[in-house]
Amino acid sequence: MGLRLILFFLIFCVFLTFESPILKHVNEVTINEGRKDIIDGEIAVSEKQMNRVKEGRTKRQVTKTNRKWPNATIFYYFESTFRITTRELIVAAIYHISSRTCIKFKESSTATNRIKFINGDCASYVGMNGGEQGIWFSSSCNVIGSAVHEIMHALGIYHTQSRYDRDRFLTLNLSLVPEIYRANMNEESPKTTLNAVPYEYASTLHYSADSFDYGFMLPREKLYTRAMGLRRVTFYDMVNINALYSCGCSKEMDCKNGGYSNPSNCSECVCPEGFGGTLCDESPPNSVHLTAAPKWKGYWIGFGYEDYFSPIFTINLIFITAPADKTIQVQITEMTGFSCTSGCYYDGIEIKVKGDPRITNPVFCCKDDEGVMNTIHNSKQNPLPIVLFTRYYTNKVTIQYRYVDVPLSKNNLTTNGYDNFKYYE
Repeated sequence: MGLRLILFFLIFCVFLTFESPILKHVNEVTINEGRKDIIDGEIAVSEKQMNRVKEGRTKRQVTKTNRKWPNATIFYYFESTFRITTRELIVAAIYHISSRTCIKFKESSTATNRIKFINGDCASYVGMNGGEQGIWFSSSCNVIGSAVHEIMHALGIYHTQSRYDRDRFLTLNLSLVPEIYRANMNEESPKTTLNAVPYEYASTLHYSADSFDYGFMLPREKLYTRAMGLRRVTFYDMVNINALYSCGCSKEMDCKNGGYSNPSNCSECVCPEGFGGTLCDESPPNSVHLTAAPKWKGYWIGFGYEDYFSPIFTINLIFITAPADKTIQVQITEMTGFSCTSGCYYDGIEIKVKGDPRITNPVFCCKDDEGVMNTIHNSKQNPLPIVLFTRYYTNKVTIQYRYVDVPLSKNNLTTNGYDNFKYYE
């Protein structure tokens, strides 16, 4: 797989020589405008399913027909004209899922039930329909999270903003949504969706704040506005797949920091981003290690590459430690080279201050946003990971950090409500 990804990047560089990268943020909704077989912006439906919707039946009745793939095995193939750069991105997305879940992907154009990857748009059916079904994918949504997004639909998972508990987390202004889409913005019910993880604004299945028109959907936690629409693929996205397909290991590893035994290789743990090692109790390789003191310290880091544009994010990590039970504080004092995009589409910073190490925190890519610059963030984690990500050009960020004598142990322990892992709230 390493050789394939190297080949992919080489081919992609050649591709950029002849075609300018599309730097306009194109989301899954806008790319599908005009298609009549689409609901929810980029979910494909069959003619029979669409007729049910037109007859006034709710979308919930459509979701009840969705089926899981037998034996957690997905057969797929590419149409002959499928672009090689996009093909390699799909292969990378398939590897991302299969290496963290029990889902198996097998290439076959003759299997009874199969997926055909087709050039154009950015859309998928939800679940296994039976026979051949399409996933449409365009170079205009050429980012790793969009590829995983469409494959997750094919596995049977709907959008995060369709969850039946979404009104606790979102403020919706449906007057900003085109009439053709409004009926499909209703939340699902417990009978039609599986909520196996906490509501996550940064899930790769969540639309951005500007999917239809900016302001139609805003998070109740304002700092999460730019996290919505993030296409980095989250830890909880993979947990969701494992829950739907009842993936697991007969013997569980003693994974720390909320990691889980990897169903594709039960001798290892899948770790939340920011943690590594056999049991998720170490920093990932090549992390920058900083040690906090009672007085503020400063640190700056540049990351990314000149003339660099990729559909796959480059991840850099800062790992801040302090004496046991102390509270670490961090503030951003400078950031340059970042693009102020919805969903932090090209680059961003995530300071993992929340107690749950698995959840994606607010992401910052626009220094003019309220609460970004010179705002002190108090961490419920020690050590504290900071995730720096980019897929376009170079970035620089300067932080200040210290610890204060506020015991973490004075915080209440809680769970996410879906499993028994405890953390400070």
